[in-house]
Amino acid sequence: MKRILLTAILVGAMLLLLFLITGNSAPGDLDERAEEALEYCKENGYSTDYCLLVDYGWHSGRVRFFIWDFNKGKPVMKCLCAHSYGQGSTARKPVFSNEIGSFYSSLGHYRVGREKTMSKPKGRKALVLYGKDKTNSNALKRGILIRPVSLPNFPIYPLLIPVKVHKVFGHKIRPKSEGCITIPFRKYSRVVETVKSSSKPLMLWVYE
Repeated sequence: MKRILLTAILVGAMLLLLFLITGNSAPGDLDERAEEALEYCKENGYSTDYCLLVDYGWHSGRVRFFIWDFNKGKPVMKCLCAHSYGQGSTARKPVFSNEIGSFYSSLGHYRVGREKTMSKPKGRKALVLYGKDKTNSNALKRGILIRPVSLPNFPIYPLLIPVKVHKVFGHKIRPKSEGCITIPFRKYSRVVETVKSSSKPLMLWVYE
């Protein structure tokens, strides 16, 4: 009986380790996306030291928000990132729109602006985003931001980030994105630090 229990624990630990490794792995085309991003940054006057990348085509339980370091040629920070809960948008498949009042995420290039203090939740900080494409031109009017929320600091794959408040591994997840780029509190500070240290504005690219 003890041997069976020990085997079960060992198998469970190995599976958990496998899921964490898998969940922490970046999309296979991330390098190519970064190369495209660099060209865009050069052509449009953005920082050529760093950019922000979000792959909404990647499983939501895996890391899909990246601070990409162009000089090192790799991400220097990666984390979970929730998508919106607009009607028809599910934990597995997001719906995208630029329409005001849609509560959907928007694809495209953004300029990352200043950090502001939100009125709701009162006193919380967030980074302003300016949409630069037809697919996200209403970002400022919609109040689309990069903001911190209650998300785990680690991947939860094969589980998905719920679109509403839910408990995962005993951790209460409150993604509540109405189109905002929502990331864990502990990771948000690294993003702000990167943005503020740059002499040129950073570009955020959201794609699937």
